[in-house]
Amino acid sequence: MDALRRRTTYKFSEQDNDGEMRVLDEQEQDDVIAELRKQYQKTRLLHSISIKLLILLSAIMHITSFQVNPLLTIFPGVPSSSATTLPFSTGFTIVSLTVHLYFAILLHPDLVRTHLQLPRNPKPLPYGILYVISAIGPIVSLLLHLPWQTTAWWSLTPIIVFVVQSAMDAAESSSRGISELESKRYVARGA
Repeated sequence: MDALRRRTTYKFSEQDNDGEMRVLDEQEQDDVIAELRKQYQKTRLLHSISIKLLILLSAIMHITSFQVNPLLTIFPGVPSSSATTLPFSTGFTIVSLTVHLYFAILLHPDLVRTHLQLPRNPKPLPYGILYVISAIGPIVSLLLHLPWQTTAWWSLTPIIVFVVQSAMDAAESSSRGISELESKRYVARGA
């Protein structure tokens, strides 16, 4: 019986009054990593659905309001005239929809690869390029001193770029953190 050790259950830090560091055995380490991986998968799925929904709603808003700024309808402050519309608004809308299409492709790389029969997934563009492309509309609106509703409407695409970049970076950081945690496993004999 001396060769067998008694396994003690893990005590949370608020239960741990003696202040000693707890050493996890191999099974406990695997359990912690599996639980973190499960939480990561749930969070990643939720973020993915949220981002896809946000991109879809934004694209629908841009398609349905191709010539008219919907913020001027919601917040009428200036009479609707040519002084409230951005010159070349159709071109800026096409650019915005192109950015939305790019994100749809970025979020479904395997589907695009198999549908277009590509040898590998499409390589993502740097976010700096997307920021520059999507920021042209709001900058022109600011330079022309158009109403805040027009500037806010054209700022929607750079905001979408920021949200997608933040979500993708957070997912990558979490995945990297779990991988680093797996690489730091240790063998604790007698823990």
